[in-house]
Amino acid sequence: MERRERICEQLLELGYVDVAELSRQLDADPVTIRRDLQRLEAQGTARRVHGGAYPNSAGQGVEVEFSLRMNFHADAKRRIAGRVAALIKNGDTLYLDAGTTTLMVAQELLNHKSLVVATNSLAVAEVLKTAPGLTLFMVGGQYLLRNQSFTGPIAEAAIRSLRFRKMILATAGIDYKNEVLTQSAQEEVPIKKAAMSHSEEVILVADRSKFGKPTLISMINLAGVHKIVTDAAPPQDALPVLQNLNIELITAD
Repeated sequence: MERRERICEQLLELGYVDVAELSRQLDADPVTIRRDLQRLEAQGTARRVHGGAYPNSAGQGVEVEFSLRMNFHADAKRRIAGRVAALIKNGDTLYLDAGTTTLMVAQELLNHKSLVVATNSLAVAEVLKTAPGLTLFMVGGQYLLRNQSFTGPIAEAAIRSLRFRKMILATAGIDYKNEVLTQSAQEEVPIKKAAMSHSEEVILVADRSKFGKPTLISMINLAGVHKIVTDAAPPQDALPVLQNLNIELITAD
């Protein structure tokens, strides 16, 4: 829901939201805003106080941030996850990257059979750890709290000892004009590259809002991707770039 996404964005940016101000900005009844905050509190991402809410101080800030990001374009991410799950066959050997969309992909894989899944994401491992039809490998290393993932040379070495039929790759943005994927943390880059180099097929998951989104860190070539699964058609000027790089575009709709 777009309204709840806006609330989460303000919680992240400002550290506090006011019911009356949100009601004015979002053109919504205060009762509706309070209901949204109740849902965020039930998820553990917000702590309501009289007249507003703070990010949940019971958890560590970056863990709250991950939880809040789960609300951004949540419907689009669920559609993407369902479409990706249909591309994964029983018996596949799979690497699941760390990210909020890949976490939703993990939720869609619980009924698959004979899957072998490796991941550096603690959140993904928590979802899959009891799945009956799945063999799970957890890639260890230095824990990156912001993404609830493991990174560093130990994690990279573990990945290079494995081979994957498919990799589900997450990204902060797709800077298609410069043909690169952008990341929000330097530590993420080497482990993503290691997994890509050991995967027969790299499937990028990204909602439409990530197209054309540059960040400072952009050291992964878009050419290393084989398929992009998104929720809606990307900007028109992105299409020739994807075609030139022989990247198959799949929309969840």
